[in-house]
Amino acid sequence: MMKTLKLTLVALIALATLPLLTPEAASAQAWIREPGSAYVNLGYRFIRADQFFGPDGETVSLNPYRQHALSVYGEVGIVRRWLMATIDGELVRRNVLVDRGATTGLGDIRIGLFTGLVTKPVNLSFGVLVGLPTGDPLPQSDDPSQAVTANLLPTGDGEVDITPTLALGHGFRWRKVDQFVQATLGYAIRTTPREVAIGEPVDIRDQLVYRAETGIRIDRTFIRRFLFIVRFAGQFTVQGRDEGFSRQGVAGLGDGVEFHAFGLETLVKVHGGFGVGFGMDSVFFARNVPAAAAFKLSLSYEL
Repeated sequence: MMKTLKLTLVALIALATLPLLTPEAASAQAWIREPGSAYVNLGYRFIRADQFFGPDGETVSLNPYRQHALSVYGEVGIVRRWLMATIDGELVRRNVLVDRGATTGLGDIRIGLFTGLVTKPVNLSFGVLVGLPTGDPLPQSDDPSQAVTANLLPTGDGEVDITPTLALGHGFRWRKVDQFVQATLGYAIRTTPREVAIGEPVDIRDQLVYRAETGIRIDRTFIRRFLFIVRFAGQFTVQGRDEGFSRQGVAGLGDGVEFHAFGLETLVKVHGGFGVGFGMDSVFFARNVPAAAAFKLSLSYEL
């Protein structure tokens, strides 16, 4: 039994000696994990911004803004091919407007279930993600002079959202290179938040969310431990675009938040199921988000 499980896990993490590469990166939902197989990724993200993408998509000056986030992503296989559970969220988010104030707290968390629709010749899965309003959309400050600043720095969007998602992926080998490609597309159905900075509930418009990525590993001594990933990802509002967009604080949460980003990431298999990663995402068009790159460090484990 243990031998069979180990062989299954080896196939899932796609060592370079195998002809099919499946992604070790987080959010690899096109591949449904085997029962008992699990993956967890603990990450740290840092943003340092002096500009902000306004509601019209143009950049404007911003008081120096810093964002620190400790996040977790996990997958666990439940039923062979048919069921995998995921969790994704921010354990701690700290927003800082330098010399003006800061907020710290739990961010929003998403849980999901995925099922495999097709396994050959490509992997196609369908899932539903549920976003829980565990973050604080309207942080309070003990200092009355910083109350307005606190309202600009939410740790969550304050609403429940449901995102049906399709994930398509394929792995292949050419010469000494193993490669995977994956694309996901979801429609985020968003609800009215409990409270917002303006003091009363408002409707939050639905969004399309997408990700397209490819990763390669080179079958050479030592370097085969490295997985190099390139991705494009983003989200954009699909309802009421003619109604315009208003500014929703400076933390990149709430209604009217859009972005399209290019990212690079390197994952390194260290020992056994442990790995480390580092990467960068750079936004090239957005609304209501900081105009700066996000740098990431991560520690992962695969069982």
